Amino acid sequence: MHNLFSHSSLSALTLLATLVSASSSLEDVSQPERARRGLLDFEIDIDLNTRLIAELGIAITGNVLPLTSSGITLDVGFGRGGHGLVENVSAGRSYAITINIDGSDYDVILDTASSDLWLTKHDFVCEDVNGTVIEQKECYIGPGPPGFSEGSIDDQIFTIGYADGEFASGGYGFGTVSYGGVTVPKQQYALVDTLHWFGDGFTSGLIGFGFPSITAGVYKDPKSHNHTSPMYNPWIFSAIENGDVVPGQFTIGLYRRGKNDTNGSPGGFLSLGGTPAPANLPYTGVWASTPIIQSQFPHYNISPRYSTYDFQVDGFTVNGEFMQWVAPIQNDTGLTAPSTLDTGTTFTYLHSKVVDAIAQAFDPVPDRYPEVFNQYYPFCNSTVPEVSFRIGGQDFAVNPRDVLIGDAESNVSNGFCTLGFWSRPAEQEADGYLPSGPLFGANFMRNVVAVHDVERYQLTFGGVHWD
Repeated sequence: MHNLFSHSSLSALTLLATLVSASSSLEDVSQPERARRGLLDFEIDIDLNTRLIAELGIAITGNVLPLTSSGITLDVGFGRGGHGLVENVSAGRSYAITINIDGSDYDVILDTASSDLWLTKHDFVCEDVNGTVIEQKECYIGPGPPGFSEGSIDDQIFTIGYADGEFASGGYGFGTVSYGGVTVPKQQYALVDTLHWFGDGFTSGLIGFGFPSITAGVYKDPKSHNHTSPMYNPWIFSAIENGDVVPGQFTIGLYRRGKNDTNGSPGGFLSLGGTPAPANLPYTGVWASTPIIQSQFPHYNISPRYSTYDFQVDGFTVNGEFMQWVAPIQNDTGLTAPSTLDTGTTFTYLHSKVVDAIAQAFDPVPDRYPEVFNQYYPFCNSTVPEVSFRIGGQDFAVNPRDVLIGDAESNVSNGFCTLGFWSRPAEQEADGYLPSGPLFGANFMRNVVAVHDVERYQLTFGGVHWD
């Protein structure tokens, strides 16, 4: 999910969430559940994956446990720390974690494309798209803490807008924030007093795992601070700096939502301090690393900085035909706009030429519907093309169920489903100072584990085969 400053993207339809949680070991999972998660009838080359992980400089964590359909959790592995959980929320279209603030638990959406932790005040004001005050329940979001236990920040305000029209504003303060056995005292976070939000009825806010440069604070008196913006360490960076997450790596793996899954049911894993052992996950043996790219804003007199998890894509393949990558060119740098990895976005947003190539390979070929976001909606019983993306010289295949996305809670045969790849609006594809680059969302991430190495500024992808 992107804020308007860092990217002018369509991170829409993130109103439905899936939660990052924990449980017992993969060896303890029942046979039906192992089959459902793709752990049966799939041969894992443990030695190969162990060697590739080591060659890429990724730590292997212990204590990695399975997600089960009971909603009791996957105990994620930490190089140093405890455990956490991943669970489904509202149709499994985004993901969230259960954190603890000052002794109370809160479910918050997990977002790798923003950086702040925010929750709602008990008396927050809910607004509609026009700024008209409506009932709190219309924002479909739960309550946050009653206040800041360790003091507030009087000269700063929190304000963030998302490209789908959602926004949140409030104030900053401090509290003790824990997740997965890792506790950060006096962590800065925000409590929101005004909100326009398409909530899921399950979560109480959002936690960002992006870099400190895109925290959304502003000074109440900008002139007194030379019109600069305050920055602080988000929770994950505080934990790394404090030595509680060693090495400074976290891995995200997302499950596909099942027909019978309910809100709060398992949806994947979050591993702090490395990646799960090869024996525990259906790794395909395809691994690749690529540098995290700094955002560049020379037109705005802002120095290059790490902001979101941006990377370059080599190309893509449809039904065996490899095609070069297509993305806007930044006028101020002459560089191809990078792609961004984003757990907070349901679909994957690509240049229209890439989306057209995928759509034209369906049988029958679907139509675009200008009245419905101008996107493709193929028949649910269409023949789906084979799609993969080349990153770091390796091809990562996308499961047909993530190329063509149906309603996980119904048995659709001849109705319309949604293409998992959406086009940018034309104005966002035009070359310019800040064109919107491709955005790889949850439907792509369900086909890889993504290791975010914030010490070496590197993304590592490992292919996984969930049945």
